[in-house]
Amino acid sequence: MNRLFLEMHPNKNYEQDIEYVTKQSHFLLRILGIWPLVDRDLSAAEMIYKILLIIVCCILVCFEGIPVMLYCMFITEEEPGSKLKMIAPMIYSFNALAKYGTLIVYENEIRSCLKHIKDDWKSLSVLNARDIMMDKAKTGRHMFTICCTFLYFAGLSYHTIVPLSRGRMVTSKNITIRPLAYAGYFVLFDEQLSPAYEIVFLLQFFGGFVMYSVTIVIYGLAALLVMHACAQMKILMILMEEFVDKQTCKEKIVDKKLAMVVEHQIRIRNFLCLVEDTLQYSSLFEILANTIMMCFVGYCILMEWQDGNTANVCTFLVALASDTVNIFLLCYIGEHITATTDQVAWTINTLEWYRLPTKMTRDIVLMVFISHIPLKITAGKFITLSFKTFGDVMKSVVVYFNILCTVTE
Repeated sequence: MNRLFLEMHPNKNYEQDIEYVTKQSHFLLRILGIWPLVDRDLSAAEMIYKILLIIVCCILVCFEGIPVMLYCMFITEEEPGSKLKMIAPMIYSFNALAKYGTLIVYENEIRSCLKHIKDDWKSLSVLNARDIMMDKAKTGRHMFTICCTFLYFAGLSYHTIVPLSRGRMVTSKNITIRPLAYAGYFVLFDEQLSPAYEIVFLLQFFGGFVMYSVTIVIYGLAALLVMHACAQMKILMILMEEFVDKQTCKEKIVDKKLAMVVEHQIRIRNFLCLVEDTLQYSSLFEILANTIMMCFVGYCILMEWQDGNTANVCTFLVALASDTVNIFLLCYIGEHITATTDQVAWTINTLEWYRLPTKMTRDIVLMVFISHIPLKITAGKFITLSFKTFGDVMKSVVVYFNILCTVTE
């Protein structure tokens, strides 16, 4: 007798599998002080350490954005074009702080998602479920690696190559200026004097590392959670196909099979609702901020090209490519969910339901209806993550860039 549906198959290697799937995000989340423990609560010492890490990270990010904001507000000697170049890093730092806040606020939701994933890896619904889940997990890891490579290379280059390539500059008042990644107005001290300059340089470098890590964590979590949901939908399609198998339809266990299919379907939908609640605001901040940032990065490329600074042009080009790739990955994740949902709906539409007992055919009507309710990931409950959204973002960037160039001419 086919007992595919009647047993959950224990995964003997689930601890290694969980470590493999979550290792990348786990490392960065621990650095940021927001990795939630699934099996136990934090001890008093761990809680103190976590709070200190969060405070240090927030201070580093604020050290990036606040001096730049004060510089734009109170330093009037700079040309408007020079101040426009500083808007992009200022937006990025405050956006990173907002996304970091959402990760802290939604830590319990992240814990619930990770617990859900752990339970799915611990007990497998079908015999080849581990292979399906591992294949999707590898896709999520590849997306994390791409995002990590682009962001760290572009961001940390901006914090090192851009200021160092400019060299020392002498003003008309015979004052030597050593450039920083983020020019700022430091009220309490002169950042040009040693060792203040070296300390500020290092603090900006580590602040940049925190900001880029926050962004990478957002994409890493999105890839991890959504790819896991897609794997579960693949398993659901297998369950549906086996549900109407010619041999098993003759058995007296059809009710139990239907119950397992429905339970799996509801579990997936509940998980995706939890994922959307967890990531909706961070995704919204990412899309809105990146749309504005790409305009100003394009403007910086144009200005640096006119000044003949090749090193800065290359750095800003990598930053523009990084923003574009990251937005594409976020929209790809949303598109992948929608496409997999359509596959589930097509599978249930083509089931050979006539093999089932007569009373059972009426019971699958609700399952068919639920399968046709689209599943999608949104940013802020109103921007659907899809390839269409990516196209709209790129068109908006071009329009705003043209407006910016026209206004500044």
